[in-house]
Amino acid sequence: MRKRFLNKAKQKTTHLKKLSYAPKDIRFGTPDVVANYRAKRLKCHTLVEVGCGIGLQTLAFARTCKKVYAIEIDAEKFERAKENAKQFEVRNVEFIHGDALDEKIISKLKNVDIVFCDTERPANEEERKIERIKPNLFEFLEKYKKLTENIVIEIPPQIRELPFDCEREYISLNGKLNRLDIYFGNLKKAECSAVVLPSGERFSGKSSFEELGNGILMNYLYEVDESVAKAGLINELVEKTGVKFYKKEKFNFLTSNHFLNSAFFKNSFEILADCNFEEKKIVDTLKDINAGSVEVRFNVDPEDYWRIRNSFERNLTGSEKVYLFKFGERAIIGRRV
Repeated sequence: MRKRFLNKAKQKTTHLKKLSYAPKDIRFGTPDVVANYRAKRLKCHTLVEVGCGIGLQTLAFARTCKKVYAIEIDAEKFERAKENAKQFEVRNVEFIHGDALDEKIISKLKNVDIVFCDTERPANEEERKIERIKPNLFEFLEKYKKLTENIVIEIPPQIRELPFDCEREYISLNGKLNRLDIYFGNLKKAECSAVVLPSGERFSGKSSFEELGNGILMNYLYEVDESVAKAGLINELVEKTGVKFYKKEKFNFLTSNHFLNSAFFKNSFEILADCNFEEKKIVDTLKDINAGSVEVRFNVDPEDYWRIRNSFERNLTGSEKVYLFKFGERAIIGRRV
């Protein structure tokens, strides 16, 4: 368990050996790549960070801002944040312990350019509700907009309905949805945006969840990055890249006759074969294209995954790694590009 934790923790931050932390601090902490992206976008003279935790995001803000106020209500995290700042010889952060909604704390914040808030939410909540987020967002905005209109709040990306005039920025990291930040004031640059990290490419437009025509599967198949899908920017991406929309069941794909490269394609596949979804027919087709291993890319019960995969692989002798999709009654076999 310890080794597994360390491996995951090292994927989040390269500073692990110097940090003061508890395991849960790393689990819910901001990955370095995300922290650095935010620090670059929110570069200013004086920034307030509400909910600084043990300071992973704080360290990044300290590199791009002249002055940082870091507020934390949890006493243990507050002490760790101060220790971590000391370890990294950070001297431009003023740490404040207490409730960020307390007027006494707010009165300490001077000449503020930007406010960033990392909210707290129940870890095992079945359905994310804006009412359960801490601090209360309506009260938070009312109080902190007196300091500046330029506010950024991190909230769970599962929340779709937001009663605010803001930009919704969905961030994916290594192909997986990671964060949702909402921007107010002059920081709002669009209705919705998608950011793909670590490349840092950003795509923005008007959100739309209208159903597009299914189209016809062509020579290449693309999985849409989760940030784009969650932001409702698939239509915009289709127009930008010139690909065609291809929807099967609940999955959104894009397709084209000629290969196209985009950071907003989570995975790209060249279609090698198309046949009826029958085990014998699929196995014969796999042999014809020199397949050696088959990754199943359709919904199966996790307990049945390897049984199903082995049923396709056991008689294969080829060297090609392929990916098997199920679209209705058709089996689509491709190689990753």
